[in-house]
Amino acid sequence: MKNMIYRIIIIKLSCLLMFHCFNTVENVYGKDKVSDYSRHAAADSLLVKDRAGNNGFIKEDDIIITTDELDKATTDEEVSEKTATAEENKDNEEEISYSHKLVSEYLKNGKKYEARNKLSDLYFAETDKARRAEIKSKLDELNAELVFSRNPSQDAFFYIVKPGDSLIKIASEFNTNYEFIMRINDKYRTSIRVGERLKILKGDITILVDKSEFTLTLLLDGHFIKQYPVGTGKSDKTPEGKFTVDNKLINPVWYSPDGIYQFGDPKNVLGTRWIGFEDKEGLYGYGIHGTTEPDSIGKEMSNGCIRLRNEDVEDLFDYVKAKTTVVIQK
Repeated sequence: MKNMIYRIIIIKLSCLLMFHCFNTVENVYGKDKVSDYSRHAAADSLLVKDRAGNNGFIKEDDIIITTDELDKATTDEEVSEKTATAEENKDNEEEISYSHKLVSEYLKNGKKYEARNKLSDLYFAETDKARRAEIKSKLDELNAELVFSRNPSQDAFFYIVKPGDSLIKIASEFNTNYEFIMRINDKYRTSIRVGERLKILKGDITILVDKSEFTLTLLLDGHFIKQYPVGTGKSDKTPEGKFTVDNKLINPVWYSPDGIYQFGDPKNVLGTRWIGFEDKEGLYGYGIHGTTEPDSIGKEMSNGCIRLRNEDVEDLFDYVKAKTTVVIQK
């Protein structure tokens, strides 16, 4: 801001100098040789206008505003901006404090669903890592009951198995995948019986990858339900934007730039699962996978894909399906 004011002063003084020069020309060649435009070049200066008898020279009395006064005005403006920022930060802190009180009230009244949703909002708004970790711990505790158990919740409903049903048929009917149904219902086999109650999640599952935090967060209708640590592409090769899951593979083959490596080959770095994205213009072959290098998690070491530990990608694999939205951000 200060630099801009100084630039304006310089421009004004330059215009005044031009005006003085034209006055000199006028004295030498006569008024008719000077255009009307040039006479108005310094019409709006920082000096007192039309002061009689100044002979084109600048006197102290001609100056309307000094640089010291401009500095003071700039300082006052900066103080005002800092005050506004401090007030905004105070408002944010008060809002966060109110939200935490609201969460406590929800939990006190047994409203775990509402508490989870409010905590999810607080988690993504929080910038302090320690407080974020505390919020995540509480979210994990709540989601273990609301989502990843057979307990009733507002995130789900119960379906009664009918004759002719199968897990695949039920999953297709409710736009989910049968592995997810098996996980939240503690089923280790795909067999079901007529009359059995199955907990089915409702809402949309999406994935949010944060490159700067090295995290992959599973969301249900935009709310935090689970998070995994990840590795990303070296030299910032992992692209950002919105992607869509296209395919899922168990024990994937790696079609690398150097050759084709079967699952189990020491040169196959994909681990035990592959969740591939639909290709986009200029972006081909990206996805989420496991790794044979668990120490690379939390680092930029892949060729551009998102890496998880094998046990984590196997867990995630059961929660996502084709057409799941993946957002990658920095």
